[in-house]
This record gives sequence, C-alpha cells and structure tokens, in this order.
Amino acid sequence: MKKFLSIFAAVALVFAMASCEEPVEEPNNNGGGNNTEQPGGNEGGGNTEQPGGNEGGNTEQPGGNEGGNTDSDYACLNGSDYYLISMDAVTYESIKNKVVADIRTDDYNTHLWIWDNTYVAGSCSGPNYFGEVEGWISLNVGTIGWSGAGFCCYNADTLAKLTTITTSPADYTFHIALKSQDDAVHTLVFYSNDGSESKIEIGTPTSGHVYNYERNGEWCEIEVPMTYLTGQGLLWAPGLGAGSVAGDNVTTTPTGGHNVMAVLSGATGALNLDACFIYKPAK
Repeated sequence: MKKFLSIFAAVALVFAMASCEEPVEEPNNNGGGNNTEQPGGNEGGGNTEQPGGNEGGNTEQPGGNEGGNTDSDYACLNGSDYYLISMDAVTYESIKNKVVADIRTDDYNTHLWIWDNTYVAGSCSGPNYFGEVEGWISLNVGTIGWSGAGFCCYNADTLAKLTTITTSPADYTFHIALKSQDDAVHTLVFYSNDGSESKIEIGTPTSGHVYNYERNGEWCEIEVPMTYLTGQGLLWAPGLGAGSVAGDNVTTTPTGGHNVMAVLSGATGALNLDACFIYKPAK
C-alpha cells in the first residue's frame, strides 16, 4: 500500500488525485490522471507534502465588489469574487474582502501533495509576480521520469462554493503566473465530481499550444476563460469532495477531500507558479 508522507518546510510549496484520502491512507483511484510520461495507471502515487509557507490559510470572506483593492496596477486584482489557489499574504490583504473561497494550502483545510516524490523543492529568489518579496510555489522535476502534484481541499464548506463557478462559467476567468528558462510543458488538471479531467496545457511560444509563455526567467501572466474548461466537461456540483466535513470539523487527519487542481510538468524542468486563482474580471 502506498503511504502519504508529510514534510514541514518553509517557502517552497509543494503539491493526488480528484478524490483525496487521509495522509496515512492509500490514495483513492477515483479520477486525478497522471502525467503522460508516467508508465503506470491512474493512481498518481504516494504524496509528499511541504506546507504553505507565506501563502496564508483558509480565511474566507464574503464575496462581491465591496472592499479590497479597487485601483491596483494589476488588472487581475481589480475584479471581484476571488477563489484563491495561490497568493502571497501581502497581496491577499489587498483583496481579502473580495475573496469568496480561500483554497490556499494551510496544511489543515487544504494540502499541497506531491505524487511519488516526483517533484523536489525549488527555491524562491527575488520578488513574486506581484512584486512582493514573498514566497511562491517553486518545484523542480525529480528523476523518476514523470511529475505530478495536486491541491486537495478537505473543507466541505469551501468546496461547496466552487459550484457557483461552473454554474455561470462565462462570468469567471482562471489566472496564473509562471516563469522559467526551460521548455517544460505544464499541464493543469481540474477534476469534476466524478473524477473526470479538464485540462489547460501551457507550452512555449513555438510549441503550438494555445496557452504559452516566454521562457526568459521573467514572470508571465496567463488568463483562461472558465468556459474553456467547462467546454471540456468540468462540473463542480453539490457533493464535491464526498466524505469531506464542514470547516469547523476538519481535523489534522481529514477525510474525503477533492483535488481542485493538479499540475504535471513532464520528465524534466522547473515549475515556478504564483498568483493562481479564479475570479470575475472587472467589466
């Protein structure tokens, strides 16, 4: 039986499948596909975790347009109804009154599990996407020949809020910032209730992928309409994360859980990820 291992580290964050088990149990095979370079089946493997560092935790605020930063130099911070996956604590403070659901890793409500030790911790040097000297997710692909990791949320209250997004997908946009100097193709996988997958593949300007970014070591912003994912069948419906419990009842050995998003980076390369969230852009 494959086991989960939890490791405590400070800045480099680390990322199992659509349905997540307790850290000491074998992972559920319900959904959550693997990196295409992996020779095996759909298990995704054992999980190693490094906690959230400067990410912050699941502090949820009412959504809507009131409060928060409404005049930022970053257009992506001038919207409303934020569902956070990765954001530094300083930037979070500027929009906290517009956050509907906080899915940032806090090693309690949400864990960031690495599958089969396929990534190793990278390093954060310099400012993040928003110009803050704060941490971001920095991972290097290991030597196993594939890579995969996932954001697994165990809070039923938080997961229930995601249903609004796929009910009205035309209102929402997925935002992510990436930087690197290699040619790795990163695949973002989003899981429906039944474990089926919807994907965004992010390549280089010459790789032929719809979504891509310059590999010059500088932060690059990518935005994807949520209709791109719902067009592939993404559906977050009531009951997401079967077996999860209400926020006040989440324990250090949580039950249920749902992988909101996973990342696959192939057999080689580095992943530097920041400013990852779903939101309503300003009209």
